[in-house]
Amino acid sequence: MISNKSLLLCVSLLALLLPCTAGGSEAGGYGVEDALKDLGATEFSAALEQAGMNQTLDNQGVLIIGKGSFVVFAPDDDAFANATGIDINGLSENQTELKGFLGYHIIWNDGLFDDISQLSSLQTLQGENLTLESSAPDNSSGSNESSTENVSLLRVNGANLLSSKSYDNGVVYLIDEVLVPEKLEAMGVVEASSGLGAKKFAEAVRSADLAERLNGQGPAGIASLSEGPFTVLAPSDEAFSGVPKETMDSITKKEGGLRSLLSYHVIDAKALFNRTDLGSVKTLEGGSLAIDNTTGMVSSAKILKSARYENGIVYLIDQVLVPIGLS
Repeated sequence: MISNKSLLLCVSLLALLLPCTAGGSEAGGYGVEDALKDLGATEFSAALEQAGMNQTLDNQGVLIIGKGSFVVFAPDDDAFANATGIDINGLSENQTELKGFLGYHIIWNDGLFDDISQLSSLQTLQGENLTLESSAPDNSSGSNESSTENVSLLRVNGANLLSSKSYDNGVVYLIDEVLVPEKLEAMGVVEASSGLGAKKFAEAVRSADLAERLNGQGPAGIASLSEGPFTVLAPSDEAFSGVPKETMDSITKKEGGLRSLLSYHVIDAKALFNRTDLGSVKTLEGGSLAIDNTTGMVSSAKILKSARYENGIVYLIDQVLVPIGLS
């Protein structure tokens, strides 16, 4: 019989070894909801909860390899009350539009920058860009101090930054205006993969009818049958071009071959939460992939960069992974 002391030790070790599948606040840390509460952004927090995006911002259900954090621009409650150019109340009736609206307030940083105030534009989770305005130190006195030092972010799309709070997986900036995107559409797996340089993979996902599933759209639009979030390993266009034609032809000629190949590049949340081997993870195809968080390697492929999308994360990798059944 396992003693309570031994069981407690096992649980503690697992908590340390599985940071990629645990959420901030639910894991006992300081999550995005905690930061929003402390900043007083109750309306934005409620909208995130309704859309199920608080789990996204706490990195729940996806495999995080290497650097990765969020920058969240949260309108204060007055901004929500005085919003123009968008029907805030109407958004609650359309989950897709709500996610697109919220995603326009969120940026994923996979190590691209250390200081957001040194940038002038960044792509959001929704897909469109935000314009950033910062203040540089006054060098009129003839100081030799670099103009990139002591820079502070002042505005985003014209909205003023009021205060900020760091949390376990990023930072929240409180702003005084609601940001309105041109389109109320959330970025899906096809768009995220294409933006990273995996257009051939994206087109294959579309042609194999996997896009809706990976975007969390249940059969016939039934939300209760939706899946995810997903960790998607998207081979670059160069990786796809490097696969011998006869190999790809052999795979696509097999019944369900292309779908199996693509599914071998996808990991769902259930597989992550049910991991028994910390060095590997089961794919949708059924096979397993070796994972090395330290080197950023998945099997024999190296992770190059990443992007977040509505229902998960996409990693650009430098090789096409072929399961044993298709090789």
